[in-house]
Amino acid sequence: MTKYRFARRSAILGNSVFDHVPGTIALSSGAAYPPCLPDVVREATEAVGPLREEAMQYAPLMGLDDLRDEICAFVAKDGVKAARENVLVTYGSKSAFDLALRTFCEAGDAVIVTRPTYMTAVHIMRTHGVRFLDIGQDDKGLDAAELERKLFNLERNAEQMPKLLFDVPDFHNPTGVTTSLARRKKMLDLAQRYNFVICEDDPYRRIRFEGEAVPSIKSMDTTGHVISLGTVSKILAPGLRVGWAIGDPGVIRRMAMQKADGGSNAFAQRIVVQLMRSNKMALHIDEMVHHMCIHRDAMIDALAEHVPEAVVRAPQGGYFLWAELPEGTDAERLVELGIEEGVEISSGRLSFPNDDPGHFIRMAYSFTAPDEIRDGVARLGIAWRKLQSQANSA
Repeated sequence: MTKYRFARRSAILGNSVFDHVPGTIALSSGAAYPPCLPDVVREATEAVGPLREEAMQYAPLMGLDDLRDEICAFVAKDGVKAARENVLVTYGSKSAFDLALRTFCEAGDAVIVTRPTYMTAVHIMRTHGVRFLDIGQDDKGLDAAELERKLFNLERNAEQMPKLLFDVPDFHNPTGVTTSLARRKKMLDLAQRYNFVICEDDPYRRIRFEGEAVPSIKSMDTTGHVISLGTVSKILAPGLRVGWAIGDPGVIRRMAMQKADGGSNAFAQRIVVQLMRSNKMALHIDEMVHHMCIHRDAMIDALAEHVPEAVVRAPQGGYFLWAELPEGTDAERLVELGIEEGVEISSGRLSFPNDDPGHFIRMAYSFTAPDEIRDGVARLGIAWRKLQSQANSA
């Protein structure tokens, strides 16, 4: 048998967060709700018909000009001033973040993240060999005071300063928290003072159920210290694989030169252009908001009934629910017992870049219907009682 010489990053083979045990109710995946996937037959027909010479070719490195213009118009509604040269089209926001890491970070450089943070972003950062400066958060978002203290100490001790900050300020993944305006302003102030770049990942901003929208960090950026990461995965369909980065033209161009794929899928880009130009995307977002709010409430109510010990905060939007279980709980074991009962959730371990407290779980209400959510949480309740019984026996 061949003795392959694997890279260190691929030497350990485990389960992907996208793998699901057949027959289980998936309350772990932030996938789109199947009944809400948009019908794009008309747009696809145009792309392979009269527009096929564009859509069936390699796309321009920066993305289709029409899409870049539509993205500028889309983010303008959030107060972000951008022109075509500020926009790079990518294969989703994860791809955009990977390009930012390639552009700014060497192995060993530090990246600021919340504690906890987006689990897939942790995986991407680890492949680049970066170190994590993890900062706590509360119901107002990233603890800017803690960040300021740590940055001050690093500078005072002449230690290496972080290059990037990654955050999901609207309906944070995994906690669901929305960062306050004061915290956003402080983060931007610190970025300017200590010269690091904020990667503001905003896939859920339009999936708001209640409350007033908070200005994005990018909308307040006048010095080029923010790269806005966007995607249609949560507001249209993840299968389109279309996202973007918005930033300083010089930075955006450098990011584009890191693309191994050349130009992103022109066919999908053209479909997105057509959806953005019509009222179809806006109507789809409204439909998504309606359904996701119902899903969220179903999950919260079911947890209160079946796992009453779980402490949850109702997010004002987004796809995820973060639950804190009593200290000492083995969340990894709860995940295993849940699978035995036919329900899948995620352990909080995947979201902590450094030390895992061990008693948090992340659940997604986006993919499954309300009745399935209730059934899945009821199964989780059985697993929870088994875990408690095992702990008491031990």
